[in-house]
Amino acid sequence: MTGSERRLQAEWDLLQGLAQLNPGRLTDISAEDKLFRVTLREAPARLARAVHDEPVTVHRFRVLYPSYFPAVPLELYVDAAFQHPNVHPETGFVCLWERHRAENTVEHALHKVVAMMDGRLYNREALHIMQPEALGWIEQQHSEGFAPIQVKPLLGVTHDTFALNPETQNRRHRLS
Repeated sequence: MTGSERRLQAEWDLLQGLAQLNPGRLTDISAEDKLFRVTLREAPARLARAVHDEPVTVHRFRVLYPSYFPAVPLELYVDAAFQHPNVHPETGFVCLWERHRAENTVEHALHKVVAMMDGRLYNREALHIMQPEALGWIEQQHSEGFAPIQVKPLLGVTHDTFALNPETQNRRHRLS
């Protein structure tokens, strides 16, 4: 088994561990070669192209491990893009990483996406903005003193949680 194959197996084991720690929240996990699928439940988020403001609570993700992973980052896509400046409204690509680190895992990605749905995590740099109107919406919500939508953090395997500390809420928001 090559180093890349071992790492991919470790990612699969990690995703299964996360699903066991978060029963009912991380479901329908599957692996097809270098593509994992997972459904995240109990995570309210407004859809990017919604005609109403009612949040959707079930989201289906694809985690793609490109050739040369872990030398290049994993990619995360959501089937129905949610309102967030760093999510492409048409492709569902979720921009997670400002800088690639080989130690970033599927666990990091899922914890980050939950924080993104909650409006606690976003990147304002133009290179990462795919929904400019969503940036304005999130910043308006923060200026009024509340998070756009409350999403319960996931329990972690290698980390207790990636929930942001309330004391750091006013610091610069970054994706990595």
